Amino acid sequence: MGNDDADPTRRIGGFDTAGRTFVVTLFGGVGLALGLLLPWLAGFAADNGWVPFGGPVRWLASFDGSWLVWGRPLIGLVLGLAFAAWVLTNTAVLHVGPQEVRVERRGSVERVIPREAVDGVHRRGSKVVIESAGGRVLFRDDVEGDQAAVREAFVGAGYPWEGPPA
Repeated sequence: MGNDDADPTRRIGGFDTAGRTFVVTLFGGVGLALGLLLPWLAGFAADNGWVPFGGPVRWLASFDGSWLVWGRPLIGLVLGLAFAAWVLTNTAVLHVGPQEVRVERRGSVERVIPREAVDGVHRRGSKVVIESAGGRVLFRDDVEGDQAAVREAFVGAGYPWEGPPA
């Protein structure tokens, strides 16, 4: 275990290894499955006029090259993995310290919010909202992680938490 006394900054948000694995597996699997099921989905869309986007689905399935038997699932997998990478890199990571909150995305600092500018922190659904004294929203975005851990990171660094203890 690291020495928390040397650096009181706590990291919240982002995905741990299990979370990254889950996201990549989920989106890659869904893309692969859609690629495999596209001909069946197109037949279903053709038989049922009420299916939304039936025209584009039928059009996508109309390509009949022999390579598409394995190509459609491969394309679906690649698209699913690309979407998973987008989700993972665009998730906010907050570094909450007694002097400031650093917001990172894609491995670089996007914003630094000084402690003296923060008048209140609360959750609204899965979003963490940081507000100034004048009610200006300094940060509002989804933050992955346990609600109690997010609250504890802010309260432990001396920020005013508004709302239930989670």
